[in-house]
Amino acid sequence: MLFIERPITLAHVREFCAKFGEGFRVEYKRDFDGSVRDKVPKVVSSFANSHGGVFIVGINTVNGVPQPPFEGFEPSAREEFALTVENICLQNIYPPLLPRTTVVPSDRATRVFLVIEVEESGEAPHAIENSKKVYVRTGNAANPYDLADVDLIIDLVKRRKEPLELRDRLEKSAEGRADKWVYNPQSYVQVTICPRFPRLALCSSDEVYDFARNTRYRGGHFIDVNNLLRVPDGVAGQIPNRAAAGAAYEEVNRFGLVFARTYFGKLPWEGQRDVLVLSYGALFHSLCKFLYCAESFYGATGFRGAVLVRVSLHNVAGERMTFYRIRGVILEDVSPDDFRCIAGVVSTEQLVEVDRIVRNKLDVLTDILGELAWSFYQSLAEFPRGRLNDYAAETLRGMGLR
Repeated sequence: MLFIERPITLAHVREFCAKFGEGFRVEYKRDFDGSVRDKVPKVVSSFANSHGGVFIVGINTVNGVPQPPFEGFEPSAREEFALTVENICLQNIYPPLLPRTTVVPSDRATRVFLVIEVEESGEAPHAIENSKKVYVRTGNAANPYDLADVDLIIDLVKRRKEPLELRDRLEKSAEGRADKWVYNPQSYVQVTICPRFPRLALCSSDEVYDFARNTRYRGGHFIDVNNLLRVPDGVAGQIPNRAAAGAAYEEVNRFGLVFARTYFGKLPWEGQRDVLVLSYGALFHSLCKFLYCAESFYGATGFRGAVLVRVSLHNVAGERMTFYRIRGVILEDVSPDDFRCIAGVVSTEQLVEVDRIVRNKLDVLTDILGELAWSFYQSLAEFPRGRLNDYAAETLRGMGLR
């Protein structure tokens, strides 16, 4: 993204316009009238099919050069611009494409700027006009986009595979290293967070190492610096079994992969030493820590796109796990078998914007925990989602986290 700082302010827009003319990754329009709305699919898809870009409405240009004063445009009354842009893109671009839309107020009363940011897409080529035409950027302000020829379309189709293959390779490499430390048949939790379409490294391996050594988390580090190891493209930590927690393997790399695998410990069920349950804390703390790690790492490298969050619980068939605070077995009228899983592996996968992790981390956390906990609840009563959410919020407060 060309805008690194969030939220985008009037000062950011004016600084951007003073710095960038129209070209390969930038386009401006003065108003958001019917003719401009008709061009949105062409502009957005051409950015996505090329190297991404920014489309700003409310800027007058001469030969592609923004002309001050930068004052914005008069919006229609009560129009939800994000929804308008979303609907235009969903109805006119295939495969579907959703840019990031921001309305920035001007210092001129009633005027605004519309900032539409588009990432290079791993799902290119994106076609418009009933899937008949594919546009790419030209870099020419007078003719900013053009129809792609057949050879370029073939290249775009091939390009779609590359980031998916890279992501798969990164994840499998991390899993292979983790297999030497945290392995079957003991129960474990695995957390993987990675850009949806990794293509270029976000930083160097040296910068990953510095991040791991210098970024703090709850009085320590995301990866214990006493167990820090260099691995291909980044760093890892191998944590031995401890009284308070099981062994763990953790990794961060320069393409944005954040990975953790942690053994589940076991605890007595409500004081009954002969009945053991998986430690919910192993899941909660591992997911929580590496959501915060991802937020910090992507913030440090300027990545603001979508990430794929995968969490899986392995070797859990027949195991029990409680995921909310029980007030007492007699008061609750519950048994450990109400929390028994019958599946060997339980997993969930969510596509999340980095901004959502930053702003609504608790929601992301509870959405994932709820999906996983579902397979551990066998009571005939309604699934206690509210209590799971309350327990998560209470635990975060107790950890001193927001």
